[in-house]
Formats: sequence, C-alpha cells, structure tokens
Amino acid sequence: METIERAALAISVVIPYYQRESGLLKRCVESVLAQRGNFPVQVIVVDDGSPLSAMEELAGLDGYDPRVTVICQANAGPGAARNNGLDHLPSSTRYVAFLDSDDYWKDDFLLHAMEAMSEGHDLFFANSYRVGFEDSRFDWHAKDGLNLVANEHQRLPTDRALYRFVGNFFDYALVRSNIISTSALVYRLAVAPELRFSTTLFNGQDRLFKLALCQHTDRVAFYPEILVEEGSGVNIYDNSRWGADRSIILVSNYIRLSKAIMLEIVLTPQQQRVIEKKLDQSRSDFFATLIHLLGRRKPVGWRLILSTVKDDPRVLKALFPSLFRALDARLKQVRS
Repeated sequence: METIERAALAISVVIPYYQRESGLLKRCVESVLAQRGNFPVQVIVVDDGSPLSAMEELAGLDGYDPRVTVICQANAGPGAARNNGLDHLPSSTRYVAFLDSDDYWKDDFLLHAMEAMSEGHDLFFANSYRVGFEDSRFDWHAKDGLNLVANEHQRLPTDRALYRFVGNFFDYALVRSNIISTSALVYRLAVAPELRFSTTLFNGQDRLFKLALCQHTDRVAFYPEILVEEGSGVNIYDNSRWGADRSIILVSNYIRLSKAIMLEIVLTPQQQRVIEKKLDQSRSDFFATLIHLLGRRKPVGWRLILSTVKDDPRVLKALFPSLFRALDARLKQVRS
C-alpha cells in the first residue's frame, strides 16, 4: 500500500445527520479521521434539521479540523442530505464514500478500499455488522444460497484478502443489494459523477442508488471481513420491521422501490422479471402486514394505505389471497 500515490487518492466522505442521541456523530467522524494510511480525506456532514445540532456535537473534537465541513439544511430526508453533500464535493475528489451518523469504520477500512482501487476497481465494499442482527450482511441470506463466498471469486494479488467479484455483479445486486451497506462502500467518482439519491422514497433510496451505481461498472472488489459497525440510532428500517407499528410503511416503500427500479433503470427482460417478482411479493406482504397489525390492534395509517392503493392499484389483487392465508392460518391455530 505504501507504493500508492496518496495525492491521487482524495476521498470525500458524506455523512447525512439526523440524531437524538448525543455522541454518535462524534464517534462516526472520529472513525474517519483516525483511518490508517494518511489519505487526504474530506468529511462533509449534512445536518438534516437534526434535533441535536451537528455543530454542537462536533464541538467535542480536539480543536478545529479543516478536514470536516458541516452543511445545514431544513429536514428533507437522508437522500436529500446525501445529495447536498455530493453537490458540495471538493474539486479534488477522486473517490466517494458514505457513512451514516450512527455507524463507524474500523481504522483500516480505507486501506482496504484504496488498495482495491489501486488494482483498477471502481467500486469497493466490505462486510459489515448491524446492531440487533445475529449475522453479518454477507450472511443474511445464507439459506437462500445468496451469501457472498470469497473463495468463489478471484483473490487479488495483494497482502490483504481482497477479492474481485466474478460474474455479473448487477444481476447479483438485483437480488442481493442489501449485502452492501451504504456505509461500507467506496466508488470512483468518475464512473458516475452525476448520480444522485431519490428524494421521493421514504425507504429504499440507498438501494436504488446502489443499483444505478452497479450499472456503471463491472469492476467490483470486496473484502469479506467486517470493517464497518452499523449502529441503531434514528433508523427507519429498524423501527419498521415485521410487527412494529411502522412496518406497513416499510412494505409500502418496497412497492414504490420496485416500481422506481423498473422506471429509472434499464433492465433486460430477465432482470425485469426478477423485479416484478419482488413487486408481487411486496404487494402480498403489504396486505399480510395490514391484517397482522389489525389483528393485534396496532395503529394503522389509513392515509398511507389509500395512497399506496392509489399509486399502485394492482396491489388490490393481493388482498383476497392475503385474507385467505390469514384465515387459513387462524383456523389451523384454533384446531391445534
């Protein structure tokens, strides 16, 4: 790694910030500034109308650090915050990374990323672990055969155990985009300088961005060990999982996400079928979630229900099958 010309490795790290817990942002930013390798790094924190001020949170850093810039905006969501950061990248930026404000990097994350880039790759990602999950991201779908097995890919000629993805990575990402944490990727800015996040998706704008990015290059490298820790601050996904009061929001946005993918990304007929299958599953999950919440007398946002049906009338086709499955499950429970 010492042979790499660091002056050519200017890296900008965009951090969207909206938190209610003190200390998370400071830890996040410090993990970037503490990276081994002495790379020229610029940290761009975008305060998205956070209840806790980014400026106040970062006041605890030792002295003023010129590598950190804070941009403040009215609350507009993480997609808009990341876009604001992308719009303010320094002209010297060669590589871009994102880091959620409750996540942090291990101190050799950039060493691995930049070594992968020095081998001619445009996109690098590492394994990560999220608080509250038993498995790492690489292992979430092991039962489906979709986990990433390092020895099935090409080992790079470096001291670190880096791998070049073998095969069509975009096809893989279509069915396994959640293997890449937005906080665990670095990409070469030149491959997609105008790419931005959707500001209309409540949840899923990061997946849409990653899929669009993967269409710009097939030179992808990864590191199978955990280099990123994902926290549990203000997190839309973790507050919307199955059975939670807001789970219907998540499923509704999966419907919108699939439709956005088909609308905004050029797909082959086979790739189109993959997304259509995901869309049909989300439609079925939408009413299954609604029935589940109603059965447990959980609050339901009827305005969201109506807007989802209005935006996607075909979702109604899943209503009666979902009711039938729910009744069947209930009868089996009574009989047992």
